[in-house]
Amino acid sequence: MLILFLRAALMYALVFTVLRLTGKRQVADLQPFDLLITLMVADLASCAIGDTGTPLVYSIVPILALYLIQQVVNYLSLKSSRMRRVFCGNALLLVADGILQEDTMRAANYTVMDLLDQLRAKDVFDIGNVSYAILETNGTLSVLQRSECQTPTLRDLNLPSGGGEGLAYMLVLDGELCKKAIATCGVDEAWVRSKLRQAGVMRPQDVFFAQLTPDGMLRVQTRQSLGARQSVVRTEVTGRAV
Repeated sequence: MLILFLRAALMYALVFTVLRLTGKRQVADLQPFDLLITLMVADLASCAIGDTGTPLVYSIVPILALYLIQQVVNYLSLKSSRMRRVFCGNALLLVADGILQEDTMRAANYTVMDLLDQLRAKDVFDIGNVSYAILETNGTLSVLQRSECQTPTLRDLNLPSGGGEGLAYMLVLDGELCKKAIATCGVDEAWVRSKLRQAGVMRPQDVFFAQLTPDGMLRVQTRQSLGARQSVVRTEVTGRAV
């Protein structure tokens, strides 16, 4: 049992390291060759864990070889558009100007029901509202609705944007000061503590999260043990692409 435990721990560490080195992507975002290598690595690891009669090196070497193959494929795909088409394929236009492309759908083994399923996942329930639909190389569907069916923007309504186009910084998370985010905002820890006191919180340790929005609002929530109280403090830090 101890040998099985050690083999499992070793293979877990190896597979975890290999998958981290290949990049942070969800399964839905994997290209076909990425998914294939991931499945093969998982199969090799499971064989090494369950069969104690097989030396670990018989699985470690193939896993490292698959990792090198994946890196070579990624490099070739990055440097050559032709190789990228070979390994990743091309995006397919399933709907063009509202017309379903029957030949393209047949070549992709994509039925009308498959298309309707994907459209509903995009909150599009009427195929007549679709102007263009593109099947991406990773299998996801990109949809452009007709102009009259699109959500209007502030520009369309002739309304001011009001600023705040950036992201939001998490300055305190689970009682810990996020020093990198604080420095990026151009403030310091003393500034954060003073704003927390304005929100009625004496210590960062009592904060579940504190988030600074691009429009200068600091949203603070205390821990559950302190009532999970939320409060908002207006600050002078505005217009930052955080």
